[in-house]
Amino acid sequence: MIQLHDPHAKPDSPNDYSAMQMLAAIRAILDLIYKLCGTTYDLLYMDHSCSLGWFVAGAAIIRFIKAKIDAKDEDEAMGLEQELGIVKFMLRNLGDRTIIGHRQVNVLEEIYNVEIKGHLRKAATGPSATDQRAETDNLMFGNMQ
Repeated sequence: MIQLHDPHAKPDSPNDYSAMQMLAAIRAILDLIYKLCGTTYDLLYMDHSCSLGWFVAGAAIIRFIKAKIDAKDEDEAMGLEQELGIVKFMLRNLGDRTIIGHRQVNVLEEIYNVEIKGHLRKAATGPSATDQRAETDNLMFGNMQ
């Protein structure tokens, strides 16, 4: 659902249907993460394709954080940062025992540094959103060739 709506979503628009669908999908993934955290289930036995869903949700959360920072909605941005922390927590738990979780949490941190920290540093110069999106896509999908 996230990848279906991601190209069309405008996270800065509160009434955008694709953005609402993405947020609903992110919250559904977070709900499953919360339920999984409430068990003693060993993540090593879980199908590792689940981490892809966590990763995609984390990347989408970063996109929404950036939109909330641009809109100067710090409360919502902080809430999204906490949700991103939960996704990173799960990927780190998986990454302690598998390489895929370790790699995905590292890529999420790189995306965060480019999209959020880089955005805050370059706010005065104003780089284009297309350039930043291309750099993020390169980080996410560049090594898949």
